[in-house]
Formats: sequence, structure tokens, C-alpha cells
Amino acid sequence: MSARWMLDCVYRSERFGMVIASFSNITLLGLLAFKASSSYGAYRNLMIAYTIVEVIYSFLSFWTEMAALSTDKAYVVFSYYHGYVDRSIAPFFLVDFCGIYFTLLLLLVVHFIYRYFVVCDFQKLDYFKGYRLGFWVVGCAISGFGSGFLKVFTFPENEQFSNELRDDFMEFYNLTMDQVVYNGPSFYVCDEFGECEKPLAVWATTLYLTAALFVSVFIMLFCGFQSTQKLNVKTSSTSARTSAIPIVFMYIPIILLFMTPMFHLGFGPFVNFAMATIAIYPPIDQFAIIYVIRDFRNAIHDFFTCKKKTISPQASGAFTTSRLSVKSNI
Repeated sequence: MSARWMLDCVYRSERFGMVIASFSNITLLGLLAFKASSSYGAYRNLMIAYTIVEVIYSFLSFWTEMAALSTDKAYVVFSYYHGYVDRSIAPFFLVDFCGIYFTLLLLLVVHFIYRYFVVCDFQKLDYFKGYRLGFWVVGCAISGFGSGFLKVFTFPENEQFSNELRDDFMEFYNLTMDQVVYNGPSFYVCDEFGECEKPLAVWATTLYLTAALFVSVFIMLFCGFQSTQKLNVKTSSTSARTSAIPIVFMYIPIILLFMTPMFHLGFGPFVNFAMATIAIYPPIDQFAIIYVIRDFRNAIHDFFTCKKKTISPQASGAFTTSRLSVKSNI
């Protein structure tokens, strides 16, 4: 059964995400530059770094045209192989997107930690002042791209794996293995007698990456829950909705992609719904940020209604450098 339409769906999502994210990110950068007062403190710089990473993320999502395939014992992410570089080098270009994906997730966790300190432990904001903020950002990039390189070295292309995928790629996508470059684990390597083994390195790496995702979700939920307990009901409701956006769009789809083949569950080409959701995440996230922060929301409203607006010191101060919807910013 051909599912070539799934590739078209993913590619359209990536183009859509790129176009809309360009607008939303430029808008947010402009708001951070001209509508965020000094009371936003280090959070303003953290937001700028996060927004720049989202710009790179959207561009790489569009440029790599990443898609996926899931079977009952493996999954792969892949893109077209155009022959511009040697085949042995081509998989490293998949690191670009994988690395920026992990970097974005780690920066997202840093956001929640920062917002937790703002509300629950204000003195620890010193960890984000000055050059220390650079350590957080650089650390996220090193860890993110380190995880990307780990995937490339642990899940390399090989002849046996390519032969196992050959029929699926032809059936679902009408593609030969020579037309694609892929990266992904085969959890069960079987011989001609049907006897299978579980490669230790593959399982260990996948469990590490999956555990990292679960730990990230736990930190976000913990910090979000603890913070919202100190805020009123209205703020808590808004924060819960905005905190759910990355979990729904960025974490759950990839956790399912990583884990389901381990339990002999394969979604075939339909796993590309996960790739589509992570492609459209950046603009949704940025519009949510603009909506939640009152200064930014009012600036957009005033722009379209042709009103002249200045930043409210009280509102900005109450925000106290957090996009967590503190009372007076809702």
C-alpha cells in the first residue's frame, strides 16, 4: 500500500513550519528587543537564545526534509540522498536536525528551571546572571549535538539493515535504498534461521535517549506544578495549557517513535505524524509565548488597533522575567 502522501504531508508541514516560524520568531525577537524592559533580566537573554535556536531548528527541519519509517523491530529517520557527498559522510547531515532537536528540548527544560527559581527560589537566579547564562546555553548545545552524534555512531547504515528496509521503502514510499540516507536502530537482528539477538549498544543508547526525554518531562512537570501552586487559579490554568504544548508536540511523538519498535509495535509510514508535529511546534510555541506575556500581547493588540502603548513597569515587574504567566501579566 503506497503511503507517498505521508511524505507530502511531512514536507508540507516542514515548509509551513518554516514560513510561519520565520514570522513568529521575528515578531518575538522584535518584542524582546523593544517591549521587554530591564525588569525581565536574564530571562530576556534566555528567550533570545531560545528563539534563535528555534529559527535554526525550523530552517534545518525544512532543509533536511526529514521523514521516518517504523517497523515491528526498528525505526529510521531519513532524507533524500542527492549524491552531493560520499555516502559514508551523508548520515552526519542528519546530525544537524537531531542535534538541534535535542538542544531545543534542553533549552526548554532550562526555561522551566528558570521559571521555577523566579517563583519558588528567587536567590538562585544568580545562576543565570552574566556569563553563567552562556554556560547553560552552550551546555545545552554540547549535550544536544552530542546526543545527535551518538545516534549516528550507534545506529549506522549497514547492508543487512538496508536489505530489511528495502521492501518497506519500496512499498510505502516507492523509493530504493540508494535514494535515501537514514539513521536508526534495529532492535532485533535476525539471521536466516529466524534467531534474533538484541544489540546491547543499540538498546543502551535508545534507553539513554528515552530516559533523558522522560527526565526532561519530569523536570518540566515538577517545576511547572510547584510554580503554579504559588499562583492563582486563572494563572495556573493558563500555565498548564502552555506547558502542555511542548509535551504534546515535541516529547510524546518522539518517545513513541523511540519505544514502540522495542515492543514489536510498528506504525509503518504513519509514524510521520510525529515528524509533522515536531515540524510545526516552533510557531505554535512562539505564538503561545506572545499570548501569555501581557506586555507582548498588548503590544500586538495595540499594533493592529493603531494605538500607542508603553510598557507598564508594574506589569513587567510582576512578570519578573518569567513567561510563566505571573498574576499581573495575564
